[in-house]
Amino acid sequence: MVAIVAAVPDETWMLRRRLFPCEVKRCGHRELYCGHLFGRKVGVLHTGIGKINAASAVTALLEHYKPETLIITGCCGAYPDQGLNRGDLILASQEICADEGVLTPEGFRAFATLGFSLLRSKGNGLESHFEADAKLLENARPYLERFAREEGLNLGIGALVTVSTCSGTLQSGLEMQARTGGLGENMEGAAVAQICRQYQVPFLELRGVSNMVEERDLARWDLQGAAETAQQALVALLRGWFSPMLLA
Repeated sequence: MVAIVAAVPDETWMLRRRLFPCEVKRCGHRELYCGHLFGRKVGVLHTGIGKINAASAVTALLEHYKPETLIITGCCGAYPDQGLNRGDLILASQEICADEGVLTPEGFRAFATLGFSLLRSKGNGLESHFEADAKLLENARPYLERFAREEGLNLGIGALVTVSTCSGTLQSGLEMQARTGGLGENMEGAAVAQICRQYQVPFLELRGVSNMVEERDLARWDLQGAAETAQQALVALLRGWFSPMLLA
């Protein structure tokens, strides 16, 4: 099974509509929508917003269903001067857990500089950077580049940053971008990536840009459009993976 996780139902409704037949199963305290897409078994799970919700939901998923691949999708904010606009796409090369660390008089220090890990799993220390699966990334790129080209969108490929407190001003966004080198930020990805690392499940992450990280103004956001674009791109990717002859 390929598992697709998103924070909220608005980020998956187009995907769920395509599942046939669709069966709703229990996954801990959440619902897992199971069905077939292009002849392959797919499960869709909503985690809730934030790192704690995401980690608990994906732990339950990986304990009970053991998918072969996990894809994170949804919306994100893009940092300025990264060549991205509202409505574009970001394919994460890695996830960065940006909040965990220490704020010192000299500035923020991440766990990697403190002499201990966020967590030790199977004898290895887990830091705050989690690489997307290299093979999945390589296989996904041409399908997503083709989709972006046909739709007239930009596809950013680079780090995504996970935060508990979103950057709501231009200055805070610029500072986070400078510290992490990320293309944009979200609230769940690194938590999902860490759980996938523990369970040795490869992950990929694709998000639509709902807003630029600037002075917060919801009138300039497009959550619905970003979610729909990400889902359309994901459908194109899965069609290419599962039924490559359809793209010939």
